[in-house]
Order: sequence, then C-alpha cells, then structure tokens
Amino acid sequence: MDTELREQFFSVINSFRRLESALAAECEMQINEMVVLDSIAGTCCRECPCMNLNVPKIQKKLCISKPAVSYILNSLEKKNYITREIDPKDRRKVSIRVTVEGKAVAEQSMGKYEELWSGILGRFGKENMDHLVRLLRELDSCASDNSDDING
Repeated sequence: MDTELREQFFSVINSFRRLESALAAECEMQINEMVVLDSIAGTCCRECPCMNLNVPKIQKKLCISKPAVSYILNSLEKKNYITREIDPKDRRKVSIRVTVEGKAVAEQSMGKYEELWSGILGRFGKENMDHLVRLLRELDSCASDNSDDING
C-alpha cells in the first residue's frame, strides 16, 4: 500500500473537518443543526406549525440516522430555536415550530453559509466543485460498500 498517499488522504479528510469547524464557528451552530433549522424555518410560519417534519427526508439529505435527527431537534429546542408540542388531534404527531430567535438565527446562518460557499466556489470553480462532488459521492459509495462487507 502507498503509505504517502494514505497519509495525504487522511490529511485532506482532516482539512474537511477543519472547514466544517470553521463554518460551524462562523454560523454559531453545527452544519447539521443549520440544515435542520433551515428546513424547519423554510417550511414553517407562526400560523402554520410543521406537523410531521419529514424526518426521512432530513435523514437522507444529511446521511444520518433517525436518532441523530432527534438529537439535533433536542439541541435546537435547548437553544430555544424551535418548540415541539404533541398534536392534540393525533398524539403520534409532534408540531414543530421555529421560534422568532430560531428564524433569525436560521436566516443569519444561511447568509453566512452562502457567503462562505460563494467564496469557496469562486476560488475553486464550479467545474472543479462538480467534479469533486462526484468523486466524493463515489468515495462515499465505496466506503458504504466496504462498511456493508465488514458489518456483514
């Protein structure tokens, strides 16, 4: 095995973690929290609570588990960005509402995210980014296949 290539690969992976950390620090929340909050804020308003947040859609968008979505919702609720209430008409459903503070934070965070994204895309180029995304998806697919093989 090419040791130097392996070390370069893991160095680049750590660079992605640093990029994520920088983005989280700039936006004052984790990327997953930002995406979930934006999903809620974008589909909710005070007059119409979100009944049945589409957890599978969020899971797929973020490639995370249902418990991870619950963890994020708990975090957002602790920060007073959302409220959750059991639907009195159907106790299996939970109404999720974005708070005024949550809406403001979502807008601010997405604005910062868009600004950072524009800078990255401007320096790296759309064609390069398209290529990188395709390669990362392929890598993720390989990693998933290997994980399935290992986990049986």
